[in-house]
Amino acid sequence: MTHDSPVPRGGNTRPTAREELEARLEEIEAANQLLDPYAFSSRTLIQTTFPHSSRAGDKLVLKNGAVTVTMISPNGLPYGVYPRLIMCWLTREALRRRDLPEDEARTIPLGSSLADFMRDVGIMGRSGGKTGNITSLRKQLRSLFTTMITVEVTNHENRDKRQIVFDQMQNTLIAESSMLWWDTKNPEQLSIQDSSVTLTAGFYRELTCSAVPLDVSILREIRRSPMAIDLYCWMTYRASYQRGITVVTWDQLQRQFGASYQGTARGRRDFKRRLLEALEKVVAAWPEAAVDVTENGLMLRPGAPSVPRRVHQEIAKRYATDAENRF
Repeated sequence: MTHDSPVPRGGNTRPTAREELEARLEEIEAANQLLDPYAFSSRTLIQTTFPHSSRAGDKLVLKNGAVTVTMISPNGLPYGVYPRLIMCWLTREALRRRDLPEDEARTIPLGSSLADFMRDVGIMGRSGGKTGNITSLRKQLRSLFTTMITVEVTNHENRDKRQIVFDQMQNTLIAESSMLWWDTKNPEQLSIQDSSVTLTAGFYRELTCSAVPLDVSILREIRRSPMAIDLYCWMTYRASYQRGITVVTWDQLQRQFGASYQGTARGRRDFKRRLLEALEKVVAAWPEAAVDVTENGLMLRPGAPSVPRRVHQEIAKRYATDAENRF
């Protein structure tokens, strides 16, 4: 007589806790491979862009129709290329951590060395000193992680034959806390503890619920121009839902991308010239962009986004990025 354990009916055995964990890790790894070829921005940061230069100071107000967006930071607002590249990287990392409990997921490791972080973000080369990119990067991180964004919507509705005006306001701080342990004099040096940033719950949800996939190769070609990055992100987002032909006027474009330019005739000319220079860079990197320059503004035609729509759909299905924008 044998003493083998009986086989359950149907010949099926229940997976062990270890097998369930391994299967879950494989599922997460497979999902993360979907993200690896891409960078991401969020719809709000596409529609609410950081300043292009330090002239904005510590406060910037953007008005577009019924919406007013105010950005403020005690360390001066983040500006230029670095905060844009950092936010594209942070959005992808936030998505990668989506399966974790939220309180754990929104603490994002920045790496154990400054050099590793710069490579991951896409900053080429490293230079020290007061004017080097290491000093500039740390300044931009301090500014970025202390920025508050306020969105105000003034609108009206009719009740009992009366028009009632209402104001809706929401304040969101980008980071709850951050810790940077890097050795700026020796960027390759590993630190005792990893640097990290903990995003606020509201901002973390914003990044993960409204992520827009971007083509890394296009970003790499235009990474030296903040205007080109803004324009590319906006154009590929618009292409994802564009159905007819739309002309976005120069005034509308300046309200979205040119807050630091004066509203004078000269300011409008300067903005238009800079935007056309940026558009030339974007089209050189993305020849399929469905955009034409007209006398009145940019004409957007139906066309494919820079990342195929099927990828948009796969990412939206896996990470619920089409959830309601909570920002």
